[in-house]
Amino acid sequence: MASVTPDRILAGRLPGRRWPRLFAAAADEPRARRATDLIVAVAALLGLGLLAASAEPQAAIERAVISFVRSFPEAADGVWRILVDLLVLAALVVVAATVVRRRWAVLRDVVLALVVTLVGALLVGRVVRGNWPAGWDWLRDTGPGAWFPSVRVALPAAVVLAAGPQLTRPARRLLRWLLALGVGGAILLGAATPTAAIGGWLVASVGASLVHLVFGSCSGRPSLDEVAFALEGLGLPIGSIGVAARQTAGTFLVEALDANGAPLLVRVYGRDAYDTQLLTTAWRTLWFREAGSPSAVGRVRQVEHEAFLTLLARQAGALTQEVVAAATTASDDVLLVLRPMGQALDVAAERFTEHAARLTWEAVDTVHRAGISHGQVDDRHLVVDGDRLGLVDFRGATAAPGPERTRTDDAQALVATALALGAPRALAVARETASPDRLAALLPYLQLPALTPRQRVAVREAGLDLDELRNAAAGEAGVEAPELEQLRRVTWRGLVQIVLLVVAFLVLTRAVAGVDLAEMHAALGDAVWALVLAGLVLAQVPRLAQAVSVLGASPNPIPLEPLYLLQLAQSYIALTIPTAAARIGISVRFFQRHGLASGAALAVGALDGFAGFLVQVGLLVSILLFTPRSLELDVQSATAPWHVLLVAVAAGLVAIVLVAVVPRWRSLAIGWTRQLTGEALGATRGLTSPRRLGLLFGGNLGSEVFFALALGAFVRSLGYPVSLVELIFINVSVSVLAGFLPIPGGIGVIEGGLTFGLVRAGVPEETALAAVLMYRVATFYLPPVWGFFALHWLERNQHL
Repeated sequence: MASVTPDRILAGRLPGRRWPRLFAAAADEPRARRATDLIVAVAALLGLGLLAASAEPQAAIERAVISFVRSFPEAADGVWRILVDLLVLAALVVVAATVVRRRWAVLRDVVLALVVTLVGALLVGRVVRGNWPAGWDWLRDTGPGAWFPSVRVALPAAVVLAAGPQLTRPARRLLRWLLALGVGGAILLGAATPTAAIGGWLVASVGASLVHLVFGSCSGRPSLDEVAFALEGLGLPIGSIGVAARQTAGTFLVEALDANGAPLLVRVYGRDAYDTQLLTTAWRTLWFREAGSPSAVGRVRQVEHEAFLTLLARQAGALTQEVVAAATTASDDVLLVLRPMGQALDVAAERFTEHAARLTWEAVDTVHRAGISHGQVDDRHLVVDGDRLGLVDFRGATAAPGPERTRTDDAQALVATALALGAPRALAVARETASPDRLAALLPYLQLPALTPRQRVAVREAGLDLDELRNAAAGEAGVEAPELEQLRRVTWRGLVQIVLLVVAFLVLTRAVAGVDLAEMHAALGDAVWALVLAGLVLAQVPRLAQAVSVLGASPNPIPLEPLYLLQLAQSYIALTIPTAAARIGISVRFFQRHGLASGAALAVGALDGFAGFLVQVGLLVSILLFTPRSLELDVQSATAPWHVLLVAVAAGLVAIVLVAVVPRWRSLAIGWTRQLTGEALGATRGLTSPRRLGLLFGGNLGSEVFFALALGAFVRSLGYPVSLVELIFINVSVSVLAGFLPIPGGIGVIEGGLTFGLVRAGVPEETALAAVLMYRVATFYLPPVWGFFALHWLERNQHL
C-alpha cells in the first residue's frame, strides 16, 4: 500500500483544494472506451435522421413554432442573444482552460470533435438540401433559410460535449445547462429553426461520441489522497492506503489500514466518475443484466442499498462484512466503508471442501431467511473465516425477492459446489443439506444465463454439462427433469408453409407484371445513396425496440443483449424455416433457459403480440379519427391468399372436431391446456407495473415508428417525401392485413400493399415498388445474415 503523510492529511493540503477543480482527474489517468458513447452516437444519428427527414419541407408543427417565436416582442432578443453567446463563451473558456492546464489530450479531443462535427454538418446538409454550399457564407448564415443543421449551435456544442467526460460533475452540469439554453436561445432569437438548432446539438453529439470511442475518456475517480482526507473527515484516521487489486465496474475500491492496523475496504462512488452516471449505470444494468447487477440508480441510493442489505444480513446471523460508515463527503463523493471479513474461497488455501459445500447451502439459506437474494453466489463472493462461511458484496442483492431470485441463488450454489467438488459429490451434499422440494424448484434455473459471469467462464473451462447436472439433480429430488423445447428442423406444417411461399411468389409476380422495369431501374439510378444508407440503418432498429417490448412482457429479468440477438435469430429462422412453430419453438427454448416454464414462455410471446396488435389498432384509430386518412385496401389482388386463409380455417375446424371426438386426444388436450394456462397466469404476475407496461407498449410503438421511418428514408431517397403519419398509416394497415394471412413473412402481400399505399400517397408506381423492394431487403431479407451469427452465439452461450 502507498503510504500517506499524516500532516498532509490533517492539514487538508490536497492537490486542487484551494480552487474549485475543473478537470475530474489527473492528466495521466488512463482512459477507457465505454458503451455509453456508442449508445449516444447511435441515438443521436437516429434523431438526426428523423429531423433531416422533416427539415424540408417544414412540418406544420415547426411552422407553428416559428410563427409563435416571431410573436415575441423584439425587446427580448437581447436576452436570447445572451443565451447563445454564453454557449460560445463557455466553449472558449473550455478551450482556454485546456491550454492553460496543458491538457493536450483534451485539446486534441476538442479539435477532432470540431472537425468531425463540421464535416458531419456539411454531409447532412448536402443530403437535406441536395447541393453543396457556395463559399463559406453557410458558416455564418442565420435565420429560417440557414444551413441544416445549425453550425452556430453545432461547433460550440462539439467543444462542450467533447470535453465533458474529462470535467468535474459540477462543470458538466453547468455546461449542459448552457448548451440547452443556447439551443433554446438560437430558436427564440430566430437564428435557427427548431429542427436546425436541435440537429446541431445532435451532430455535435455524434462527433464527440466518435472521438470518445476512438480515444476513450477518463474515469474521473478520486485520488488516494482525497480518499484518505475523506476518511479522516469521517473520524477514521488511517496509516496506509492503496488501490484494491480487484476492481468492479462503477466503483473505485480502496484498501486501507486504520490507525490500529485493522483493515478497511472503501467503496467509492466518485462524484466525477463517468462510470457512475445515470445513463451508464442504467444501460449496463439493462443490456447485460448480469447476476448481481446494481438494482438502484444513483450513487447515494446504491450505497444506501448495499449498506442496508449488508446490515440486514449480518443481523440475521450471516457472516459478511461489517458496515463502518456510509456518508457523502464535502466533495460529493459517496463512500461506503466496510470491515473485511474472512477470505474469498477462490484464494483461500483449502478452497472448497465438502464441509464448505454444506456451509454454502446454509449461508444461502440464512440470507434467504433474512428476506434477501444475493445474486452472486460464486467462489469470489463466498468467504471463509475459520469454521464459518458467508457471503459478501450485497451491491446487487435484492430485498423481498421473488421466487425466481432465490431459486437463482440456489442454482448458483449448486454450480459453485459442482465446479469445486464435481457433480456427484456436490449433489450428495445438496441431498443432505437441501430438501427435495428445494432441489426440484431450482431445476428450471440451472441454466447458463442464471449463473454469474465468473461461473459461466468456469463452466466452459471445466466442461461441466449443465443438462446432465440438471438430470442428475432431478433424480436426487425424485422428480422428472423439466424438458426443454425441442428445436425441429422440418415438420409437415413447414412443408405447407413452403407451398404458401410459392403462392406468395405468384401474388408478387402479379403485382409486378404491370410495372415498367426500365423506369424502376432509372429511379434506382437516381437515388440519393446517403438516404438509402440511412434507411438501411433505420431498418435494423425496430428489432431492438421489439427486444425492449419482450423485456416488458417477461416476468423474469432478462438481459437486453440476448433478447436483441433472439430477435435477429428469429429473422434467420423466419426465412430458412418459414413456420410459426419454428419461431415459437426457439422463443420457448430461450425463455426456458432463463427459468420460465413452457406455458409462461408462450404467454410472454402472446402478451407481446397482443400488445403489438393493440398499438397497431390504436395508431390506425388515431390516424383515422384525427387525420383525413381513409382505410382503402386493394384486396382483389390478393385473391389467392384469401382462398388459402379459408382452407386453413376449415382445416383448423376439422382438427378441433377430431380432438373433441377422440377421448384420448381430448384428455391430452385438456390436460395440456390446463397446465399451460396455469403457467401462463404466472407470467402475467407484475404486469401492472408501470415499468413493464412502458417497456411493453413503448417497445412496440417504437418498432412501428422506426419501420415507418425506414420506409420513408427509401422513398425520400428516390425524390418523393411522404409524411411520417402517412408512412405509419400505410405500414400498419398492410401489417395488419398480412397478419391475417398465413403466408410466412407476408411475402407478396406486404410488397403489394405497401406499393399500393405509396401510390395512393402520390408516389409513381415504379418508384413506389423500387422503394418497397429496398425496404423489404433491409427489413426482411438482410437481417437473416447477421441473424445466422446471432443464432450461433445464442447456442454457444447456452441461451438456446
